[in-house]
Amino acid sequence: MRTISNLSLAANCIYQQKEKSMKTKFNQSKIKLAIASAIVAGSMGLSATSYAATDTDTMAVSTSVLMSCTISAGAMTFGSYDPSASTDNDATATIISTCTSGGAAKITMSQGTAALTGSTDSVPLRAMKTAGDFPEFLGYHLYTDDDRAIVWGNTDATGEGFTADGTAQSIDVYGRIPANQIVAAGTFSDTVGVTLTY
Repeated sequence: MRTISNLSLAANCIYQQKEKSMKTKFNQSKIKLAIASAIVAGSMGLSATSYAATDTDTMAVSTSVLMSCTISAGAMTFGSYDPSASTDNDATATIISTCTSGGAAKITMSQGTAALTGSTDSVPLRAMKTAGDFPEFLGYHLYTDDDRAIVWGNTDATGEGFTADGTAQSIDVYGRIPANQIVAAGTFSDTVGVTLTY
């Protein structure tokens, strides 16, 4: 009987120790969970505090648009000229200009490389000529209008002005070789400088 009692007492002590250990572990788990919950709650509190208020301001944005242009002058090619014909020989060419929208621009044209005696920038007396040491000259005119009444010159007053729209704009040039010029047969040419001022 004593042996049984001692075994029961020992078993009871072991059980109590296990129960105490389990309670300790359970309490430790509860403490860890409480700490973790407190950390999460604190983080949430800090996060909410970080975005609890706002402030605003404005950012100024600016630039300047420069006036800019490009120009491309097409060739003017007259048909064959017959000195005996009684009608003028007409032709046209096109100048393509692209400028900043709203900008004012003006196109002027030089007297050419073979201008006749008495030619000026205001009243150019243009001519084409043949190659060689003793060239032949064939007079011609360039106009701003299709009636061929306003000579296109190389001054502000005799140039062609326009207002740009930001797209490629076409400006026509009207040419005329007057009839009944006394000239020998040959190939005639000239080069005219085209200036865009803006």
